[in-house]
Amino acid sequence: MRILFLGETYRADAITWIKGIEKESGLSIETKELFNNQSRAKRILEALRFFWSLIFSSERYDLVLAERSTSYGFFSLAVKAKVRVVAQQGISDIWSTNALGRWIKSILQRIVYRNVDLIHAWGYVMTYAMLQSGAPPHRILVRPKGLDLSLFTFSKKAINEKRFTLIVTRSLFPIYNHDKILEALAIIREKGYDFECIMIGDGVESERLIEMTSHLNLDNNIKWLGRIDNDDLPEYLSQADIYLAFPDSEGVSASLFEAMACGAFPIVTDLPANRAFIAHGQNGLLANQGDVQDLANKIERFMMNPSKYRKGVVANRKYIDEYCNRDQNMRHFFEVYSTLVKEKSQCAE
Repeated sequence: MRILFLGETYRADAITWIKGIEKESGLSIETKELFNNQSRAKRILEALRFFWSLIFSSERYDLVLAERSTSYGFFSLAVKAKVRVVAQQGISDIWSTNALGRWIKSILQRIVYRNVDLIHAWGYVMTYAMLQSGAPPHRILVRPKGLDLSLFTFSKKAINEKRFTLIVTRSLFPIYNHDKILEALAIIREKGYDFECIMIGDGVESERLIEMTSHLNLDNNIKWLGRIDNDDLPEYLSQADIYLAFPDSEGVSASLFEAMACGAFPIVTDLPANRAFIAHGQNGLLANQGDVQDLANKIERFMMNPSKYRKGVVANRKYIDEYCNRDQNMRHFFEVYSTLVKEKSQCAE
């Protein structure tokens, strides 16, 4: 079987998917992706060139896996392949700052969902947008990619209530609101709490956020590590008492699962995707979207009585063990892919 992956191969989600299928199949997956141009005009030009190259390529594949229905998912339709599998990345891939962009993406998504063989939903919260975009229900497969549980081990550390460790693992882009996290942490510091916050990730906001750290007098509290190897991430998560994520929009977050697996208590935005996994006040805390003061209040709420949430932290790991075992989930995925390829091959004979 010859397999092609279309997507940004540096992303942790993509690495998990590729490595998982390679392990189960015993095959090496080929990859293609766009350059990461910052210029909008260059991105559009590169996308057109990329799509054109796929249309006129003589390469043939048994299976193509594509991330994000409105970009690489659409590109997958140009690949000469027996079976096409697309994964929606967010609660909806139709996201843009302007109405024209949303309209164009909605058309692309509808075309994709009607023409691919399988649609991955990493959680049920994603399926509503899929169905609204015309996805046939029988083509939707709901299951998370999962984690390598040999790496993401549960930490039974005792919490040091004199100095807390927090961690943020999202890329440094505006949608993830690192600036609001810094503002909330400044409020916590002013209230007299001692903490260290490990910031992992890189992105366009890096320089501004580091300057903001100094402006808020948080230099002694924030540790900027930049982008790290994903295999090194569990070590840092295991050190953390609290996991913070405060985006404006959220799909099924692998970062949240990673934190839950390692025993970091989640404090995240109150969004439908997070409510699917976090029972507020039990196994995590939900902060009002965009509300810096509420985020600070939720952080302080945990710090005032961390032992209250110990059962929730343990329950998080139990959930991960039951539903997010990468080996089990990837084995199931590859069985489904193989069946589809076999069926298409028989039809072509």
